[in-house]
Amino acid sequence: MTKKIFGIAAGLGFAFGAGALAASIVLLGNRRVNEWETLTEDDANDGDFLTLSNGTRIHYIARGDPGREPLILIHGLMDSAHSWYKNIDALAQNHRVWAIDLIGFGYSSRVAEPTYSLNYFARTVREFMDAQGIARASIVGHSLGGAVTLEFARLYPERVNNLILIAPGTYLVNLLTPINLAARVPFAPRTLLGLAMTNEQARMRAWRHALGDPSHMNPQEKAMRVRPAQVKGTVDALVAMAASEWASDIDEALDAITAPTLILWGDKDRTVPLRHGDRHARALPNAEYVILEGAGHLPHIECTDEVNRLMQDFLGK
Repeated sequence: MTKKIFGIAAGLGFAFGAGALAASIVLLGNRRVNEWETLTEDDANDGDFLTLSNGTRIHYIARGDPGREPLILIHGLMDSAHSWYKNIDALAQNHRVWAIDLIGFGYSSRVAEPTYSLNYFARTVREFMDAQGIARASIVGHSLGGAVTLEFARLYPERVNNLILIAPGTYLVNLLTPINLAARVPFAPRTLLGLAMTNEQARMRAWRHALGDPSHMNPQEKAMRVRPAQVKGTVDALVAMAASEWASDIDEALDAITAPTLILWGDKDRTVPLRHGDRHARALPNAEYVILEGAGHLPHIECTDEVNRLMQDFLGK
């Protein structure tokens, strides 16, 4: 009987200790998030804002003469319109260019409800175009932005001229179910994301992983990428994204997208494998496929001159 009582007491003590530790980690994660997210959307260094019908605001950067052919740039996951800083001026020589921040990223509004999906982002792009008076445009999309670009082209083919896809994450979208389930666990997702986002070493590892050559990292890139992540509500928006229903059949509908398409892929991409580029090239009816030697997941940053030339030549045909 005594052993049983001691066993119960030990079990209760362990459970209490584990609960106290978990609570401490949650408090630590929340405190770090609150200390980290010190900026607002209005702290954007440049650009303008467009308010959508649901009250959210899209931040965007525009370059080029208004009378030129429209071109829209859509960034990847955990990125912003500033990721095109090496490309936008070159493209603006012959186009009116808009680099937009998707909702939840950059300096656009943060939405804390699980409403995110490719369809949701495509609809916000359409509304942005409507408000800017853009009837048709060519669209450049990187990673998540590439999948959004393809979803937009499928839903609104009459609004598209040409497509440029840089390592689109099309075939990764339907792999998010385990993340979706994990994101619904109370407290844990915000805590874990908060601890990861505020950890300098974790951020640098992710950045190096995205590059074909880690020596391409520089202080300007680091500051540019970190700053938008400090906008209030970022972690809550990421938790909402993880909890959203991302299931899509876009990967099975690529053969219906007939717009002329240029696909660019780094041969050292460890984020979205090169074999996904081969699948896109086979599935899209009017695609040109270029593999960039030595580049990782960010060829428009690592191989700027070559990528700018390829994009300009393609759009000028």
